[in-house]
Amino acid sequence: MRVHQLALRPVLSLFSIVAISVTVVAEAPSSPSAVMCVPGELLFSEDFAPATVSDRWFFKADFALRDGALVRTTVNPDESKRVFLKDPAFHNTIVEFDFKLSGNTTDLRLVTGSGGHYNSITQIRQKHFQVNTPSDREAGMVPAHLGECIRKSQIGQSQSDQWQTMTVEYWNDEVIAHLNDDEFVVGRHPIIDRTRRYFAFQFDLPGASIDNVRVWKAVGQRDDWAKVRKGLVELQDARGRVERDPVDRYKYESTNLKSRLTLGDPSYRELVATREKLQSALHADYPEAFATHKQLSKQLAARKKKIRANDATFKVMEIAVNKARRAEDDYVLSTQPELARLKQDGIAKQRYSSELGQVRAQLEANADKQLAALVAETARLQAVLENRFPEAFETVDAAVAARQENRKLLNRDPEFQLRNKAVVEAGKAVTAYLEQADPSVVQLAAEAKNYTASLDQTGQE
Repeated sequence: MRVHQLALRPVLSLFSIVAISVTVVAEAPSSPSAVMCVPGELLFSEDFAPATVSDRWFFKADFALRDGALVRTTVNPDESKRVFLKDPAFHNTIVEFDFKLSGNTTDLRLVTGSGGHYNSITQIRQKHFQVNTPSDREAGMVPAHLGECIRKSQIGQSQSDQWQTMTVEYWNDEVIAHLNDDEFVVGRHPIIDRTRRYFAFQFDLPGASIDNVRVWKAVGQRDDWAKVRKGLVELQDARGRVERDPVDRYKYESTNLKSRLTLGDPSYRELVATREKLQSALHADYPEAFATHKQLSKQLAARKKKIRANDATFKVMEIAVNKARRAEDDYVLSTQPELARLKQDGIAKQRYSSELGQVRAQLEANADKQLAALVAETARLQAVLENRFPEAFETVDAAVAARQENRKLLNRDPEFQLRNKAVVEAGKAVTAYLEQADPSVVQLAAEAKNYTASLDQTGQE
């Protein structure tokens, strides 16, 4: 727990991090407070001490090592950002980390995945936390919320002032995330039973910190786990729900209904499969009207790559733009030349772009004229390149707009309209089945609709 580590880490400013050279002896991590799993060997440990931080982390200026922790900075303040670990391979494991949900951060997530798909998300918010599983269409799985738990403030402290320790245990298809004996989420889902080859922390906004990330191998479940699990499930089912507005409550409950039916109801799966078969065939035959955002992004990237490979003028002009960007970095570095040590230091190499970004952000905040001039020159060269090769720089938004226009034109195609109607009817059959399976979701949908309408009405007044 972080409280045992604070005395070992001096509070370092941006530049004292670079200037100080010390030998750091890490304290051996104590055993995790496991509830379900029997801990084995320690697979990974990180204290975020500047001199010993692992080069397996990948982060840029959006994150920085401050006060002995990893902090989400104010660079790109309106964007969700992730810091991820290179080359993880965790299956049955116990993950433990300290966090402080301070600043503007309202949503902190531990995200794991494998095979190009996510498989678990531990989502921490200001007043509650929950464990979710995402979709994997290839495996026939849809998103699910495995459980939620209200977070309790320590006496005399707000949630943003607290360092807390989250422990997440995985064993086959089971998971339990817990802050203590009373605050926990327990659940199970087939998608969890995978080797986690993606491991990241996601911050929606700046301010929060993480520290003391540990991953232990789990070598088994505790002998009394079946009994303990039964008691935990009963407590989880009986405790108060997280307060949500009607829209969020409807989304939460309808998501879980779809997941339950997908996993346990063959008739529902057959209806969904029919709709997806019709929809997939329609999209395959009319790709110009249904290309996804991801597909459009790949198409644009491939087009740009082809132009770069075949047009010497493009390459020369792009090199000029990149050279101008390097001139920006060189100037930023010249204002704090001690940062060059990070670039050369094998241990601290991954921190270079982070610290350089912090210096740049400060120069921009101070309206540094020389940096502004360099940025303007880069922008000028980039504009010349884009004007010369507009087809290489089409935006995804423009591609989406073109896709929407293509879709409108198909309204004149009788064959398309007939097939599209079949997809719509198949979707209505799925909705009707959901409503019959759980009529309470119909009521929640109505409440969500009324709530949204009331907000729209308020906004118009």
